Amino acid sequence: MKGLIVTADHKLQLQGLPEPKIGPYDALVKIRACGICSTTDREIIKGRQPYHSVYPCLLGHEAIGEVVKLGEKVRTFKVGDLVTRPNGIWPGTQRDGLASGWGGFAQVGLVRDRRAMEADGDPSLVNDYTALRQNRVPAGATIKQAVLAIALAETSSWLRHAPSVAGQTVCVGGTGIAGLSIAFWCKLAGAKRVIILGRRDERLKIARDIAADQTINVTQSDPAEIIRKEFPAGIDLYCEAVGQKDQLRIGLSLLKSGGTLAVYGVPTDQHYELHWKWIPGDIRLMQPPAEEHVDYDWVIDLMRRGIIPVDKLLTHSWPLEQFQTAFDAVAGGDVIKGMLEL
Repeated sequence: MKGLIVTADHKLQLQGLPEPKIGPYDALVKIRACGICSTTDREIIKGRQPYHSVYPCLLGHEAIGEVVKLGEKVRTFKVGDLVTRPNGIWPGTQRDGLASGWGGFAQVGLVRDRRAMEADGDPSLVNDYTALRQNRVPAGATIKQAVLAIALAETSSWLRHAPSVAGQTVCVGGTGIAGLSIAFWCKLAGAKRVIILGRRDERLKIARDIAADQTINVTQSDPAEIIRKEFPAGIDLYCEAVGQKDQLRIGLSLLKSGGTLAVYGVPTDQHYELHWKWIPGDIRLMQPPAEEHVDYDWVIDLMRRGIIPVDKLLTHSWPLEQFQTAFDAVAGGDVIKGMLEL
């Protein structure tokens, strides 16, 4: 099989490698597609993702695949099922000279039947990060919907930890897939006003199309000056979806006393978290987990009902062989969400 490797000198390379060996609780999966994550994948390639440091590695964590073979003790999955998060190398392990960068950009992978293991008296995977996120895709979902739902269910599950946004004023920093989807969830949950901050006019237009009551291009205007005119006491919730320290400063300048600063963005520099000590005591700081397995089926249902504008969010798809074109387009900001077809 082929897999997309990040080399020791931080280059992308399509490489042949042996298929993973199937264990008694494993299902062998033909991986159909894998979403490109503009934060985690990009940071692994650059060598600065805070939870990954071993190279060369097999990249990818938003894969969808079809079960083609079952281990003898598998009971949760069936041949023909579409499944989430299969990987060619199990996270935290190494094989054939490669580490796992979550391992989803591979033509063949595994999912592990944690439910059967628990029922048989082996609880080792009950709370395993990867195994929790390896589940069947609801019947009838397309590959495109299934891939996009991983990213959207991450942000929806993250937002569940924030205070209720119903009737509240919310501002979201960032117009990537995370920022746009957080804004969408806030509007769906009844926010009184949703404001999105960004740097690209074309993205801000999409934000207005799907969720935002107001958008502000931060390269052209001071968001604090504009928002304070309408909300002199400040806003209720600021969602930071970029992972840059200047977003924390913007958020703090907008929040009212007793407001909430919710951090979704993964920090991209070592000084990011140092800025948290500047947060006043009357501001609630949150950095809740993203647990897409909690909301995944619900998100798929919303897609099938036409409530989520799938085509406005998953905008690009490429064959695996065009990986460099794909990653260059993502890095250039031309893509909201894209995927490679394997």
